[in-house]
Amino acid sequence: ISPDALHHRTRLFDLTKPVTISAEKFNEVWPYVDAVYTKLQSERLQAYGTLRVQKYECRLRKSKKSSTTREDTEGKAIKRRHSSIRTQDLCHVRIKVTRPVDGTTVTIERLDEHTHNHDI
Repeated sequence: ISPDALHHRTRLFDLTKPVTISAEKFNEVWPYVDAVYTKLQSERLQAYGTLRVQKYECRLRKSKKSSTTREDTEGKAIKRRHSSIRTQDLCHVRIKVTRPVDGTTVTIERLDEHTHNHDI
């Protein structure tokens, strides 16, 4: 990982103010940051179809409900893995990634004033 990528990785994690970078730089750096975030919803078009918007939340926020073991009609468990359920709301950070449809730049900004309560 290049020093420049490390710098942008830290900027995209902290997000003290909105960050606008080229699409090429975003595609280079995002793989080093996306493990921190999970998608909130599918990508949406806004501003009459000129902007693509994707919202993410910190993985430690965990707003989606965990699955539980279910039984089928024969009484067998359907859930294949046994996993523990993590505590919800450990971190409240949500971000928005906005890209023009022409794909020239990417703007990343926070959706609220929360900050990460953990390191990257």
